[in-house]
Amino acid sequence: MMKKILFIMLVLFVSSCSRESNDNIIKTKQNLKATASKIDEDFRKIRIEVASLAEYTKYLYENSNLFIKSDNPKKYKVAQSGVLYKPENDGGSAVFVSGIIPVDSKIRSIVYFTSPLDSVFKDIMKRLPEVAQVYYNDRNSYNRIYPFFDVLSQYAPKLEIPDYNFYYLADEIHNPERSAVWVNDPYVDPAGRGWMVSAIAPVYHENELVGVPGIDVTISTVLERYISGNSMFIIFDAAGVLVAGDESSVSLLSMPPLTDHKYVETIKNEKFRKDDYNILRSKNSDIKAMAENLLINRREETELNIKGSQYKVFSESIKEVNWNIIALIETGLL
Repeated sequence: MMKKILFIMLVLFVSSCSRESNDNIIKTKQNLKATASKIDEDFRKIRIEVASLAEYTKYLYENSNLFIKSDNPKKYKVAQSGVLYKPENDGGSAVFVSGIIPVDSKIRSIVYFTSPLDSVFKDIMKRLPEVAQVYYNDRNSYNRIYPFFDVLSQYAPKLEIPDYNFYYLADEIHNPERSAVWVNDPYVDPAGRGWMVSAIAPVYHENELVGVPGIDVTISTVLERYISGNSMFIIFDAAGVLVAGDESSVSLLSMPPLTDHKYVETIKNEKFRKDDYNILRSKNSDIKAMAENLLINRREETELNIKGSQYKVFSESIKEVNWNIIALIETGLL
């Protein structure tokens, strides 16, 4: 009789654990889908916003005579390095003209008639809390960026802005449709905000690319806003490079810890994440196979056996930025 009771109790315990495990899987999948949907929605709004910003910038070029006197030339100075900048924070944007092209009256006039962008930048920052900064880069290596910061200590003189991905990915070669697009591979921000991604859009005037506005979202914001509180969630870009994830999931997948970039010198060229952060190049064959199933074969579910445990792994696509967010759920011991 006692053996029968113990057997029944064991069956009930196993059944309870199974229900709990199933409930956890259902809840995690729901959270994963909701998180992917939220990122997709927020980032779509940002892309639409930068397209609107490009249209307004184009309007300023087309009507430059109406706006050239909207700025005060006395606000600007030229440093010994040849950089034109705004030394004082007047509540608007910081301004930096690198001097790679000597600053002449034509370049100055562009700085002056695009000053109304400041109010648009501020409005975007108020309405979209996930945004870190808003800016406009023109082909003469002129940068207007909000919020304000000390550009002389952050940027190197003679910086050639069109050489950076947040400019050239909007050009005719990379973006023949002339649409708003995402720079969705994490890169180090020359303006000092660390790792980030950007929505950019081209501005054409008289059928020539004159500049590119952008809206930035830092990777730390992606982590805090969308991943924090969701244990074992992790985001990868289309190439398999880690975008953001909680520490436990990053460690489990044998990748280096995610740390923000430390600015010991000015950024003089593009900086991207190293191969160590590419899960498709993992030295662990099981991790690599899992990644291929989800990112290349586009499966929504797979399994992973690692470090003495079994995991179910689920995936959702974030179409707006061509990312995948995955969730790992431990289901048992090996």
